[in-house]
Amino acid sequence: MQKTALATLIVAASSLWLTACLDSSSSSSDKTVTPPGETAPATRVLVKPYLQNPTDDAISVIWFTDTQVPGELVVEGVGRFASTPELVEALGYGDSEIAYIHGDKNVGGIHAEVVDGQAPALPYRHLVRVEGLSAATRYDYEVRQPGSETAMTAQFTTAPAIGERASVRFLAMSDMETEPESTGKTVAWGASAAAGGGDKLATDTATYDRQYPVDQTTGYRANIQYAMERQPDFWLIAGDLVEKGGRQLDWDEFWRHAAGEWSDFASRTPIFPALGNHENYWHPEGGSYSPPAVMRSYDKWNSYWELPRNYGTDERYEKRYYRVDYGPVTLITLDSSNGDDSDPLKDTNLAIDGVQSRVPDFNRGSEQWNWAASELADAQARGQVIFVQFHHTPFGTGVHSLPSGSAGIASNEDSQSGQPMRIYHELFERYGVTAVLAGHDELLEYVEIDGVHYWDVGFAGDGLRGPGYAPTTDYVPFDQLPAQAQASHWSAHGDAPEIWNGNQLIDGGKHYGFLEVEVRPSDGQDYEVVMTPRYAFPLMDEQGAATGEFAHRQYNKVVRVAVER
Repeated sequence: MQKTALATLIVAASSLWLTACLDSSSSSSDKTVTPPGETAPATRVLVKPYLQNPTDDAISVIWFTDTQVPGELVVEGVGRFASTPELVEALGYGDSEIAYIHGDKNVGGIHAEVVDGQAPALPYRHLVRVEGLSAATRYDYEVRQPGSETAMTAQFTTAPAIGERASVRFLAMSDMETEPESTGKTVAWGASAAAGGGDKLATDTATYDRQYPVDQTTGYRANIQYAMERQPDFWLIAGDLVEKGGRQLDWDEFWRHAAGEWSDFASRTPIFPALGNHENYWHPEGGSYSPPAVMRSYDKWNSYWELPRNYGTDERYEKRYYRVDYGPVTLITLDSSNGDDSDPLKDTNLAIDGVQSRVPDFNRGSEQWNWAASELADAQARGQVIFVQFHHTPFGTGVHSLPSGSAGIASNEDSQSGQPMRIYHELFERYGVTAVLAGHDELLEYVEIDGVHYWDVGFAGDGLRGPGYAPTTDYVPFDQLPAQAQASHWSAHGDAPEIWNGNQLIDGGKHYGFLEVEVRPSDGQDYEVVMTPRYAFPLMDEQGAATGEFAHRQYNKVVRVAVER
């Protein structure tokens, strides 16, 4: 079994941890991080506390501030832990970002408090790992940050013991692609052609340029609010968390949604992320998928996440693929960013130089492949219910499901195709993977092949695409799917038709949402897995304008799977 990784930055030594635990009965007012008689300088909390790397006896809490003032984590019934702030230079800003903050296009008001012409302060990271906890137990916690008036109280729950018969609920989404420009920016919202007598996977030509009723920021915020109400044990994001991984403003926008002014979802719900192509993309002053851009983007990724180790031969392979055990559930996260650069049919991104950018290959015989095969075999042997996540959906009908090649989308080839990830299906079938959770095509889609259930959950908060990529090309790569996938295929585009009352949408269509997965003990030692796609439906008035309110609904595709152990 994969060893649980300890934090690379343990902010409390063992002696401090023991002292804190022994002193947990002390009054919360008899100690202070700031020395007596001194006043802490004004401190802004840039990212509220969020949870990482939960196990059955430990969890990490991370937050960011704009000063080096130590904070304190108080876990009720356990103890108090001082943080050691670390300056994170990788989370800096480029000139174009500074210009954006102070320009007239900053309609979302990100960093509105920064003095004109200045860059936001470099952040200090606080990371506290608390150990010695009880399994499957809820704890109240508080982060106290001297010099700040930000209230930071929440709860976390430790994982059940590995293999314990327990119910687990988690959510999966991807492709929110946060950026400040999402405020006021709507997306094309094409409808199925079925209502006019056409094929359900085609797009109604009259809706090519139709825009979604709410902007991306509003839609994603509504999605997060619905997700929070479901109270999941953890939250999977199958890539494309941000629009540009090398642009700090896009990460700042991500945390506004996850642990900031718009919600504290990540303060209560641990995130397990996968890298998407956008997490490898762009330098603030240019660069696209060049090696400097990819490595700069990774440095930002690496600064935010504390994830189980994979013990890769290259330190930059860490946090790209990893294993999580959460009670009866095992999650294997893979990095589908790049494959064999010499063969387009084995590569998901023809623009990334894997060697120069230090991105691991995923193909058969590679270090990542061998790791995945070993971890899957171990999880199966332990009787775990296994899920896999990565970014590039392998069996879809969107633009990124076109055959891999450099001829261009108009010629029905995609330079970022998910088809090369099909190579893993043999492992997934062999080792009894229940479901694969991916994104990239930015639509909600499902197929089943050889007992493995594949979902594209890329409908979190950016595009609401349909099959193909109308109107650039009207080719839908449905014929690229294996026969079993064609027979079992379902999509929100084709199988949830819009229902209108004049100009008012009543039901159906493509909307921002997530997949809810429930793992429930069944007869004997078996489990039932229930997968339900849910979405935030924007209510409209009779004229077809969004009212600002949302209804919480689910699609008519609930998949139930019996898992024998």
